[in-house]
Parts: sequence; structure tokens; C-alpha cells
Amino acid sequence: MTRDDQLQWEARWALPAAISAFLAGLSLLVSAMVFFPKDRKGIERSPDLLLSIDQQSGAYLASALLSALGGLLLCVVFYYLFRAIMARGGGVPRWFVYVVFGAPVLYAASSLAGAFAAIDLADEFVADGIIRGERGADHARGLSGAGPVLVAMATAGTVGLAFLFVMLPLRARRVGLLTPFMGILGAIAGALVVFQLSGISSVIQAFWLGAVGALFLGRWPGGRGPAWSTGEAEPWPSPAQRRGDVPMPANDPPAELDPSLPPEPEPVPERPASRKRRKKR
Repeated sequence: MTRDDQLQWEARWALPAAISAFLAGLSLLVSAMVFFPKDRKGIERSPDLLLSIDQQSGAYLASALLSALGGLLLCVVFYYLFRAIMARGGGVPRWFVYVVFGAPVLYAASSLAGAFAAIDLADEFVADGIIRGERGADHARGLSGAGPVLVAMATAGTVGLAFLFVMLPLRARRVGLLTPFMGILGAIAGALVVFQLSGISSVIQAFWLGAVGALFLGRWPGGRGPAWSTGEAEPWPSPAQRRGDVPMPANDPPAELDPSLPPEPEPVPERPASRKRRKKR
């Protein structure tokens, strides 16, 4: 694919990629707000969570559905960014496209399968009637949890998705497709996929996806970097360079000299006058 073909492809798919970014961020944000476990006195944390899942099974399943939808939409966002990085020599291997599609799909599938397994587990826990005190906690731990296949899917999907959030923004920053701030924020959002912080993870991920969507559409404050229009790796200009306080880096190669002209003589440094000459004067 030529450079012009790549730029035409990016222009054609900018709107679908931006819409996917907006919807993915909204889905992940709402997913974290739909289900809230209740805090009951006299009940340990694990039994309390199972009771909340049993009493709010609809909200819990809706949260998992939104999380899965957000994961699937990330396929479009990350593939668009992956293609743009590849075209500018960002150093991402071609086989990485399997991670771009495989990790979000595994994340979505494990989210749904894990939600159904947790709902069945909560129903079994409530039906047995052993809820309060240490006996309730032991009973919750003793129930059969997710199978090894589901655990492997969830681990692979979560780690792979976090890797996408970290690697692609940093590579995009290197070739000038993202600002340094957005590259670092994407890495933080990736770390929060694994190390979940209640009320913070989804907000940072949604903000980053919204900012990326605005950038895809050219609505980022101050415009997009020159790499988006040239199709080549160019550093994102600093605020001082945008204001004109600092000259933009020159990318033009030095002009070739005419071989018919004689080479210019090298300047000879002046030698200081000797002491004897200074005395005669």
C-alpha cells in the first residue's frame, strides 16, 4: 500500500474509529456504574458480594454486557491506531494484529462467561442458607468457582488488553501520532485494566478513549500532529513551536553541491602575532 492509499484509508475510517472510541469509553464507564455491591453488617466480603450479585443479577449481567461491548469496540480503535503506526515505521510487528483482535475478543467472552458463572454461584450460595459469620465466608470459598478454561481466557484477555493500552499509545507517541500526554495516559489506562481501582480505572480509560476519538476526527485542541497529514514519522510539535516561539524542526535534506564548481577552501585560522614582533612594534 502506498502512502497516499494509507492516508485515504485513514480518512475513510476516521469516523468509524472515532465513534467506536466514544462508544467504548461510554460502555466501560457505564459498566462500572451499573452494579454496586452493598455493604452489610456482620457479613464477610465474599458472601456480601455473592448476596449482591444474587439480589442484583440483572444489573450485574448488564455491567458485564457493557464491559464486553466496550472490549469488542476496542478492536476497531486499536486496529486503526495499529495501521497508522505501521505505515509510519513505528516498529510494531505484523503479527501484533492477532493481539489487536484476539485480546479484546477474549476479554469480552470471559466477561460474559464469568458473569453467568458468578450468577449461578450466587444462587447456589443463597440457596444453601449459610451466609453469616466465618461459616458463611468458608462456605463462599468452598463453592466451586470458575473453571480453568475460563480463568485462562480471563487472564489472557485482561493482560492482552492491558498490553494494547500500553504498547500502542507509546508507539504512536514515538512516531508523532499522539501527544506525549496521551501516550503516557494510555499506558496508565492499560495498567488500570489489570490493577482495578474502583471509581478511577473506568474514568481514566473513558477519558483517554474520548480524547483519541476527538484526535481521529481532527477535533483535538490545537489540531493534529503533522504525522497524520504527511504519513511519515514526525515529532508532535510542542506548544512553543505551535506559537512560533521556537522554529519547527527542519526535515529537508541538505542541498547538494554542483560537482562542476570547485570546492570552497576551508577557512584557515589566524595565528597570533609572536612575542618578538610585538617587541619590535
